[in-house]
Amino acid sequence: MAVPSTTARGASTRRALVHVGLISTALVSLVEEPVLTLHIALGLLFVALTVTHLVQRRRMSATLLTHLRQRPSLRPRSSRLAAADLLLLALTTAMLASGLWDWLAPHHSRIRWHAISGVLLAGLLLVHTVRRRRRLLTSNVR
Repeated sequence: MAVPSTTARGASTRRALVHVGLISTALVSLVEEPVLTLHIALGLLFVALTVTHLVQRRRMSATLLTHLRQRPSLRPRSSRLAAADLLLLALTTAMLASGLWDWLAPHHSRIRWHAISGVLLAGLLLVHTVRRRRRLLTSNVR
């Protein structure tokens, strides 16, 4: 069995820290939602960690997107992973935009977009975390 290099271990540690950061900022932001300043700060940190997570996976995400465009039926697992990356990006963007709108608008909209996108994002994160729980702290950046 090959011993991972120091660089590979460092990258794996950074990836694990991003995973822990994503999970903890999401949980604390949900629990502390009534404390608006903390909720906003954690939400912005979550957005930054999401971008970091997707940048860490940029080569894999590019490959998955290529597979998704070419023949999604031939690669169901890679298509599902590409769809999860796109959905994570879309829901995080929706959360940021709707949160900023709720915060900055003089009146709130009747439809609670921030709450709806928050429930969808929490569901996606729960499924994503449960499905990958064994690999969250040991995954390699590709």
